[in-house]
Order: sequence, then structure tokens, then C-alpha cells
Amino acid sequence: MAVQPQYAVAEADSAGEAIFIFPDVPSGQLWIGTVTIPNAPATTNGTIHVGDLPVGPLFGPGVYGPYVAGPTKRLSLQVAGLAPDTQYLAVWHADDQGEKYATWPGTVTTTVQGTVVIPTPVDVAIVSPIPVPVDGTVDVGNFPASQTVDGTVTTEPTLAGTVQSGQATMTGSIVNLANHAAVQGVVLSTPKTNAHSIEVGGPLVGTTTGLVLEPGEISPLLPVSNSDALSAIGTSADVLSFLVT
Repeated sequence: MAVQPQYAVAEADSAGEAIFIFPDVPSGQLWIGTVTIPNAPATTNGTIHVGDLPVGPLFGPGVYGPYVAGPTKRLSLQVAGLAPDTQYLAVWHADDQGEKYATWPGTVTTTVQGTVVIPTPVDVAIVSPIPVPVDGTVDVGNFPASQTVDGTVTTEPTLAGTVQSGQATMTGSIVNLANHAAVQGVVLSTPKTNAHSIEVGGPLVGTTTGLVLEPGEISPLLPVSNSDALSAIGTSADVLSFLVT
């Protein structure tokens, strides 16, 4: 696949701490990419983990990496300094190209010079340079970045896209989500303080026909082009939160 953003949603506790856990990498694949919490305050600080191993720090809404994760080593973030009781979306721009995975963001194009020694009957060595191309071009949209041949990545901390967030309060009848255009889709979640489950679906969603979100649950990324394509029905005063990317 090309660049395929992966998302992790978490709600900071009363101390401003949260743990973001990204989806599992499929068996037989390696994913590599940079990670960021785009709406994090400048006070944010934390540690990036691959499996149980801490691999680097994270501060504010900066972009860090790239980091590689596989099926047995999941990528996660352990973060402090967030606004208390606030929900955040972390983004990992993962890229899988099998054994020739490319680095996001940026384009990797360089030539490595090697030598081959060819013996002759008179025992004279002929040295010939061999150009070895390194594969990997990744389209990163509007995210400006550059990469040098020694592997150093420099970026500007601006995401290729924005994140819209909001809430819908249940009434006991069908409630349509607000109108926000989406590029990747919509992620839904319910706070732990809800008293009942909420059903999510299209315009005619019913109490037994939608995707059920229990209190404290998060939906997968729903690939719709606008958040108003989704509706919900639930018990009056319960809340449904959404993130549009």
C-alpha cells in the first residue's frame, strides 16, 4: 500500500495523561512512518513505544520518527501534559512496501557505489563501480518534507489536512451529525459517563440496526466523505463525540 494513515484516539484523564495504542500490523508486514498528535498543546510530553521498548520522545504537536512496527510489536504513545478530560487523535502515517518499505515523509532516491574485483589471467584486478538504486517514492500530499541520502529526515510540523471535532447529544430520536467534509473519514466515540449504548448508522438508523457503541468505546475509521452521512440514536442526554479527518 502507499501511505495509509493509522489513528489512535484517547481521552486524557484528570491529570492530563493518556495512552494511545495504534492498530495491529497485519501478519507478514512491516509498517514505517512518522507519528504526531496534531492538536496536542505545547505542554505535551511523552514517550513513543514499539512493543515494550521506548524508542523516542514526543513533545507538543510535533512530528516524530519514522518508526517501524511489526505484527508482534505494536506502536503506542504514553503521554502527559494534555488538557484534562479532553479527547485527542494521534496519527501514524504508516507505509508498507514489503521488504522495500519506504520512509514517510519524503522521497528516498540515492545511489550507492560498490566495487567488483574481476581476476584476469595475469592476476590484475579491474575495479568497476556498480550503481545500486534504493526504491521508495511516497506521495505525502501537502506535507512539506525533505530527506538526505544519509537517512536524516527534516519536516515542517504541518499535517496534510485538518481535524474537525464535535459532539452530538442524544434525544431518543434519530440525530444527524453536523456537516463537516472528510478526506479520510470519521471516528466516533462515547464517553465513559454515558449511561447507555448508542446505535450509529445511516439516515434511517434504528435502535437495533446500527453499529453499537457502548459507553467508553471508539469506532474504527468510517470512510465517509462527510460526517452528515452518519446518524445516531440513543437515550436522551447521552453524548456521541466525532473526529473528522
